[in-house]
Amino acid sequence: MSNKIFHNSKLLRYAIFATVAVIFVLLTILVTRKKPVAEKEDSLPAVILEKPQNGTLVESVTISGYVEANAMIPVVPFVSGTITEYPARAGDFVEKDTLLAKIDDAPFRQQMLQAQAAYFAAKSTFDRLENLYKSGATTQQNYDSAKAQADASKAQYDLAKLQVDYTEVRAPVDGTILIADQAVGGIGNQSQPIAVLADLSNQVVRLKVPEKYFDLFTLERENLSVKVTRPAEKDMYEDAVTTATIENIAPYISPQSKNFVVVCHLDEPGDRFRPGMFVKVQVAYKTYENVPVISLKARKMDGSFYVYDEETSTVKFVEGQDFPLDGTNFIVPEEYRNSYIVMDGQNFVFDGQKVRIFEDALREAKK
Repeated sequence: MSNKIFHNSKLLRYAIFATVAVIFVLLTILVTRKKPVAEKEDSLPAVILEKPQNGTLVESVTISGYVEANAMIPVVPFVSGTITEYPARAGDFVEKDTLLAKIDDAPFRQQMLQAQAAYFAAKSTFDRLENLYKSGATTQQNYDSAKAQADASKAQYDLAKLQVDYTEVRAPVDGTILIADQAVGGIGNQSQPIAVLADLSNQVVRLKVPEKYFDLFTLERENLSVKVTRPAEKDMYEDAVTTATIENIAPYISPQSKNFVVVCHLDEPGDRFRPGMFVKVQVAYKTYENVPVISLKARKMDGSFYVYDEETSTVKFVEGQDFPLDGTNFIVPEEYRNSYIVMDGQNFVFDGQKVRIFEDALREAKK
């Protein structure tokens, strides 16, 4: 009897366990068959959008360099001595033969007077012997000796006068004084220039161009356009800009630096370009007109970007390609000319993801 009761109790426990299991399975099915909860709107990533603008894009190479005077002329005195006058001032424009410095001429005038006296004496002797020679009263030898002495004395006298003239150091050409670091009382000599002149209307930039651009510069020279920019101090003045003409392209590559030199002549340097100034030289080689362009900020590191679909509020991934670009913008494929491009937030989305517009999210946050 007790065995029968135990058996019935065991069956009852199995039945209860089976019932609980069935109920658990049914609940699980009901839960899993529930519709998924819609993603909350405020959890979607916010992006900033912008449409491409129709414009012009110029592909170019930008290389830094320094302005130089095409010809810098050091002016040195031909005689040495104490500087007694020094009107030269750096920055002044001077015409040819303008006095730059005066060297004490007293020693040279004394030498000139001595040479003058020797010459007059030799010439007087020669004149007397010449008359005697013509009358047959002296020999040919005496005549030739007197003439040689007179000629030598004349040469010494002329040299002495020239040295006196050299005590006035004058500008050999028209130009602007770049350096004038002597002073009255100093010693003028050939080892140190009195001044350095340059023609500021004739300024150049010598560019050291990487080897990879050699074919571009040599084969497309006639199609290249050059713009030179001198960056100005921020919030003070605008950048100084001028065009330039390629004067010379070196026919060889430096084996040490792997560069070649290109000389560009500034077309209109004006008053804001001076030798020694740092400049950026943009050499344009291809121009695209009437194309959809947008800021480089839209590109990811790999060159890709995202396009916004207004109907689905999702973004589409556009793989990075060799899109033409300059230092500010790049050309968007024609099919996306009228599309919205993700300008900010592109690093936090994926292809096909639903997003919300930043301006809309901002308005909602302020409510």
